Amino acid sequence: MLDFFITKYKSLKKVWLYSDSQPTEILLALVNILLVPIATFFELGFMPFFQLCLIISGFYQLLCVSNNDLSCRLRASVITFGMYISTLLMYLTCLGLPTPSHFGWFILVFASLSSLRRIKIEDLVRNG
Repeated sequence: MLDFFITKYKSLKKVWLYSDSQPTEILLALVNILLVPIATFFELGFMPFFQLCLIISGFYQLLCVSNNDLSCRLRASVITFGMYISTLLMYLTCLGLPTPSHFGWFILVFASLSSLRRIKIEDLVRNG
C-alpha cells in the first residue's frame, strides 16, 4: 500500500516539475486581467495604476505565450509573480486574510512561482 502512494507521489512530482507551464501561464494571465483587478477594487479600493498594471501584465503574458518566445515568457512570468506577491502583501498589510477564501492568494503566488521556476529550468536547459 505504501509503495502505491510513493509511486503516485513520484509521478505527481515529475508532472509538477517537468510539465509545460504554458496552460498555467495562460490561466494566471487571465486571472490578472479579469479577476484580480475586480477583487482588489472591491476589497482594497480604487488603485488605478496598480490595477492597470495587473491588466497590462496579463495581456503581456498572453502575448508572450502566443509568440512562443521563451525569453519573453520568462520576463512575463517574473512580472506576473511580482504582481501576485504585491497583491498578497497589500492584502496582508491592509486587510489581512479575514476569510478562508483569501488564502487563495497564496495559491496564486505559489502557482506563479512554480510556473516561473519551470520556465527558468527550460531556459537553462535550452541555453546551457
